[in-house]
Amino acid sequence: MKLSSFALALIVALSSTVDAFVPAASITPTRSKTSSTEVHLFDIFNEGKKKLVKSLAGDYDEAAIKARVDGLIADKVLDGMNAKYTVVELDTDPDGKAIRAEMADFVGRTSVPAIWIEGRFVGGCNDGPMGGIIKLNESGELTGLLKAAGAL
Repeated sequence: MKLSSFALALIVALSSTVDAFVPAASITPTRSKTSSTEVHLFDIFNEGKKKLVKSLAGDYDEAAIKARVDGLIADKVLDGMNAKYTVVELDTDPDGKAIRAEMADFVGRTSVPAIWIEGRFVGGCNDGPMGGIIKLNESGELTGLLKAAGAL
């Protein structure tokens, strides 16, 4: 990646403020065709942006927000396939806490999304006993599972 002199100057100018957010030891350089200085500055800038956005967000329940984002990803995958599915929002369902408690006993986890196809727990977005909905979609297995369940 070739950085323009303006972008490089911007990164250099911002790197002094970014250092307040990111300890130098936390940056892991990556190999690239660019110079190690450009990569290092880009990593500092990128990590600094992440820290700044998180600080601007204030206090929030990280697990709940991650679950919401993962749910949006799962919905996008299924909607993109025109699949028929039902979403149970555990935060708003009157039995949501009880469902989550039973999930802990049944599948050993309480995180969401927890995706079930034809009574079989396939995982979340990118984890679980079958690798999750994203991996199943990438491998082509999701289509077969959804067809067998009558969801496609």
